[in-house]
Amino acid sequence: MKTNMKLSVILIGIALVFSITSCERIKFEPEESPIGSSRTTLQDYETDGGDFVFLKSLIGMEVSAYNEYLTANGYEECEYSNNLSAKYTDTRVDSISKYLFVHFGYDDRVPNVEMKLESSDIDTLSAIFKKWLLEIMHSNSYLLLVRESYSMRNGNNGYQYVDTPEQLLEALESIDPSSDDFIFSFSANDSQAYKYSLHLRYGQWNPSVYMQIINERVNNPLPEVQTVNLTDEYLDKDILIAKVDYMSFEYGGFYSMNVTNKQNEGNEIPFLAEYMSPSDFGYIKLYYRDETNLLMDGSIIWAGCGALNFPETFVKGNSSSTYVPEYTTKRSLPFPNDRISYIGADGSYVQDVDESDNDLGYIWQTLSEQEEFMSYYEQTTKKVAAFLYQPSVGVGDPYDAYYLVFVER
Repeated sequence: MKTNMKLSVILIGIALVFSITSCERIKFEPEESPIGSSRTTLQDYETDGGDFVFLKSLIGMEVSAYNEYLTANGYEECEYSNNLSAKYTDTRVDSISKYLFVHFGYDDRVPNVEMKLESSDIDTLSAIFKKWLLEIMHSNSYLLLVRESYSMRNGNNGYQYVDTPEQLLEALESIDPSSDDFIFSFSANDSQAYKYSLHLRYGQWNPSVYMQIINERVNNPLPEVQTVNLTDEYLDKDILIAKVDYMSFEYGGFYSMNVTNKQNEGNEIPFLAEYMSPSDFGYIKLYYRDETNLLMDGSIIWAGCGALNFPETFVKGNSSSTYVPEYTTKRSLPFPNDRISYIGADGSYVQDVDESDNDLGYIWQTLSEQEEFMSYYEQTTKKVAAFLYQPSVGVGDPYDAYYLVFVER
């Protein structure tokens, strides 16, 4: 799924082409210039390690400490009307307007920072955009990206997407400076729950380059999951429901249960769905065959946050000497593209998966390392089902979303 973060695309059908090469990142030789083009090189605006690394260093910093840190690194606080944010200017440059914003809200640690450079000169803006994007590509963070999107828009012609940062930079090099207006954008998140945004806006918008980094988990980490020994109490049930975080694909534990009227034939779990669209308040309930076998029940709130009412408790396995399944001797399990799929809010399996979507692959990477999941997986021919549960929609927070993954033994 393109990383415009519109999570609800899962409900209308998404798809997957996943390979291990999708995780590989571009390497640059040390002697390559980070600008390396006819655009203006702005080395005077470098910070130690680059602006990207410097900006990211603020994430997770105690709110009481960032002011001294920024002052020591050449930034000066500006007057700013928002009492939940702070604005700084870079005192080391005088030919451009370069600002840094710290958004802390009511949090103890800084979860949201951005840097903005304003200029009417397109060469300056293009060079900074390229510099910042290459800083990201050179960083350790780039190796951890799990979703990324590269897009551009010229005038009112709509957004065009490309597959690689090189293609985006190549398009930037060929832009006509006399164009009325255009936007170049990069967005991504990584497996440590960081969100990255980089935009160049020129024309009818206020000409600027803008970079933002967010990680709301620094103040609200994922809950701890109890570890249990994997006895028959957990492994001899009919259904295992696993939880996988949407932002980071971190494992959130499992719940196992029995069902009545079990259906052995077929290659799909027989879901029955009850869904109410959240005009304000809605919900999603999934059953096995009929309403006597509730598998999940979650509320969905528009511009708010619902909650999972069932299952309520998740645990995770701890290797036990009393149970060591055969799979523990296996490694490098290939992605089973014909045995795992999304399901929509109607409970049906999604047949056509968008080739740009990698989420199922990352879900598989997470769950194939879990002893409890593989114990169930190796005892079934039915297709594993992944449902994206979004407790909040509208202006929903992706940090609240997670996948519930069902496997029938």
